[in-house]
Amino acid sequence: MALNDLQIRQLKAAEKRQSYSVWDGNSLFVVVEPKSKASNSKSFVGRTRFPPVRGGKQIQVRIGVYGSGANQISLKEARDEWDRLRKWSKTTGKDPRLLKKEERKVAAVRYKNPPLIDAANSWLNQSNHRPSTRDDYENKINNQIVPVLGARTPVSEFNWSNGGRDKVLQLKEGIERRGAASQAQRVLMLMRQIFDYSIDRGWMDPPNPAASSRHTRSRHKVVHNPHLDWEHLPQFFAELNENKQNGSYLVISALKLTILTFQRVGSLVPMKFDEIDYKNDFWRIPSERMKSKEEHFVPLTDPIKKIVEKMGAINGDQEYVFFSSRGKDKPYVRENSLNTHLAKMGYRGRQSVHGFRSVALTCGTEQLGFHKDIIRRQMAHAIGDKTERSYLHAQFFKERRGFMNAWSDAVLQRGLEV
Repeated sequence: MALNDLQIRQLKAAEKRQSYSVWDGNSLFVVVEPKSKASNSKSFVGRTRFPPVRGGKQIQVRIGVYGSGANQISLKEARDEWDRLRKWSKTTGKDPRLLKKEERKVAAVRYKNPPLIDAANSWLNQSNHRPSTRDDYENKINNQIVPVLGARTPVSEFNWSNGGRDKVLQLKEGIERRGAASQAQRVLMLMRQIFDYSIDRGWMDPPNPAASSRHTRSRHKVVHNPHLDWEHLPQFFAELNENKQNGSYLVISALKLTILTFQRVGSLVPMKFDEIDYKNDFWRIPSERMKSKEEHFVPLTDPIKKIVEKMGAINGDQEYVFFSSRGKDKPYVRENSLNTHLAKMGYRGRQSVHGFRSVALTCGTEQLGFHKDIIRRQMAHAIGDKTERSYLHAQFFKERRGFMNAWSDAVLQRGLEV
């Protein structure tokens, strides 16, 4: 006999350390986990034989967690999903678990920046709270946090670098002005847990914008990498082109390539000629020079190729693009020589080499209109786990190339000469 929602809600978790299942029909079951596991203890599982012949192996396909919250499904949705998977398996002759696996990969790629309400509900549904505590948290989320911060605001907008700390403190101070200081602290603690959860899943960058002040100072040092804004770039480029400081051609060229590629200086100055793939139009940076320890690909633009070709006329018989015989232990220009030249130009405290990454991210989003995730991927920021990053590489390379071309055009229009 088929189940209904009331019957499912009335299913009680077993005291013992074992689960049990209840049949719904058409080989669909509700699995009830023991109390020792998470609070969301009811999930749908389809059971069938694959291959669908005598002797086929009995397999289980996890359909989803029962409920009405984020990342949960209803009884009807579970039945429809199981019918869809069975039909797909029958039509293709493939294991239905393969379709679920591929769809999870796609979901992981797409769902990297959920809105605040989804992140909050996802955290709530993963947490093991008593009903009364859950109701209290839901009330705070829906009536105090979301009305101020915005239900559909992407959770990454609360990154510390995006002013998330100020937004959180404004919310807290607003509650305090109503004479509810203890309530404000409880809301802050709740936000801290939601943001910790989001950081763990790669939806946000640390530090947690709702962290207490004592933890903020001791655990999260903010690295200051000064950078110029869009309006000051023409003056800077004019001075860099003029080179009144008589900086070496190697250093000036390395600085210009850093501006065009916004790669870390430790990845850029050891660039080798054989890393340039003109056929496929990219520069391959090996994993050992990347902070992420994963190889990275930089699409080539005409200005990038022009700088490399000019260096080839100088160092073409060498392994390194920025080869320097003056290097004591490394046969290429020293990393700190780039910041030294910026200081000689009078930009100490105003623009650092690493700060060019911030210039690209800020101006790329605000002036050129590109999504920051595309730019961050081109910067080789670690987004998601290793499997997801590998999956994302091909999918977003076209968008990354588009940004690189737009960025090269923009900085040349601002006055950079190559």
